[in-house]
Amino acid sequence: MSTMTKRRSSSGTDTERRFAQGQRLQARDRHEDAAARYRKVLASDPAHLGAITGLTQCLIATKRQAEAVALLNHAADNAGDDLHYIFDLAVLCTNVKHSTQARSLYERLLEVEPGHVAALINLGVLVDELGEKQRAVDLISRAIEMKPDSATAYGMLGKVLTGTKLFDDALACYHRSIEIDAGISHTWTNLAALYEILDRQHDALEALQRALAIDPECDAARWNLARTLLATGYTGEGWDMYGFGFACGQRQPYRPFPGLIWEGQDLTGKTIMVWREQGLGDDLHFSTCYSDLVARASHVIIETDRRLVPLYQRTWPSATVRPEAWRSTGLDNYGEVDFDYTAPAGLVAAQLRRRVADFPPAVTPLVPDAARMAECREWLASIGPGPKVGISWTSGKVDDLRSIYYTQLADWAALFKLEGIKVVNLQYTNVEQEAEALLLEHGLTLHRMPGLDLFNDLEGAAALTACLDVTVGPPSFPVALAGALGVPTFHYGAARIWTKLGTDHMPWFPSLRCYDIGRSTDKPKMAAAIIADMDRFLRG
Repeated sequence: MSTMTKRRSSSGTDTERRFAQGQRLQARDRHEDAAARYRKVLASDPAHLGAITGLTQCLIATKRQAEAVALLNHAADNAGDDLHYIFDLAVLCTNVKHSTQARSLYERLLEVEPGHVAALINLGVLVDELGEKQRAVDLISRAIEMKPDSATAYGMLGKVLTGTKLFDDALACYHRSIEIDAGISHTWTNLAALYEILDRQHDALEALQRALAIDPECDAARWNLARTLLATGYTGEGWDMYGFGFACGQRQPYRPFPGLIWEGQDLTGKTIMVWREQGLGDDLHFSTCYSDLVARASHVIIETDRRLVPLYQRTWPSATVRPEAWRSTGLDNYGEVDFDYTAPAGLVAAQLRRRVADFPPAVTPLVPDAARMAECREWLASIGPGPKVGISWTSGKVDDLRSIYYTQLADWAALFKLEGIKVVNLQYTNVEQEAEALLLEHGLTLHRMPGLDLFNDLEGAAALTACLDVTVGPPSFPVALAGALGVPTFHYGAARIWTKLGTDHMPWFPSLRCYDIGRSTDKPKMAAAIIADMDRFLRG
């Protein structure tokens, strides 16, 4: 949404030559050298937006975010009253996630020109990401008032309304945007995301294909298409596009290692280093492939979250398991490689689990610490006889959309009332308020193991989970941990999600029984059905 106007105080050939040199060096990932060229450009032309942009990107790439922020703040302080320049600088700040300065610049511009449509839209999108939904709706609606034929405004309003769960209104906005201009790729991409929420996967596929017909090089659309293909069972095609998640920034970290990425080559006599991507839950899913990898390679190096290192080392003793420290990324510090091939964990799965039929009927369970398990058994015995049921019900990251797939502790009151059952907390967020309300209103106790930090002490969390008879929970780390340990688990989540690979179960974790939950689900009724099934399982 930016013209990226280049404001210059001079246009000397030396300045432009240095700028071009900086761009070439940056394209080759020589960030320090590129930064030096950009600084020379800015010495002669402090308002050269291209150089500010390049230097900011280089500073971020070399993990000098504080310097990048200072650079942008200095540019904003000296932006003067050139509204085009202020707008472009705001766009740059938005792109590098310097939201505070971006907001300040957009608001500064709108004070002078309240009807600036692009600024209204961009600021609306920004405050939406900051959680100010109504403010976002107001800003983009004002943009539509100023320009009723703005396809971009309708498309962005559709995105904001999707986040507020006003799905019918969002759908109407997307359709109006496409009616005005069907050639905006990201409108089709965002419409596909809405179709995914509405469980209209085949409509999502069609929308993503339309997006890519407009912009074949859009990595975000290609990543969304990969997820949708996986969710609908086109696993081979989906895995082939999985890497676009890194290209668009939706999968992290980005560690390219040119020439060393494993693509299924023979690993006989070779060392492969596999690294964690995304959160702990994703890592546990993909870790179910590691036994296969250990069998194929001469040696396997696993880099993961430090909290999982001892658990993984115990499970795969022949592997080297170490905390992720980004000693080598394949970018500026390419020299420290002690392997022949490398891959993010998801790309390992893309090679070893191309079809649902490639999943084993059982997985190698993670091996908890024996001493910690003994402690957990002793504590569980102290709370009384009977089956022990572990429960989680929410996530550390819940917004309006994600809340569809989570419950409240009170929804599970009937579980606590089952004869002989002891319900044990596995929820790693603060549960004090809900546990106290359950006790005061229903006289029911959520048992919490004293001294156990379920977020930081994953050795303890694994030991406790492994000692339970069964667990229940939503899409979150405790359920993934239970699945990786092989503990029988009653799991509720979206009917169609890419990790199900087009099935009605979770191929990664055979011990999980899956139940569908969606926007129209009666959650207490769903909980009652799960509780009844769990009771039969425990009594059977």
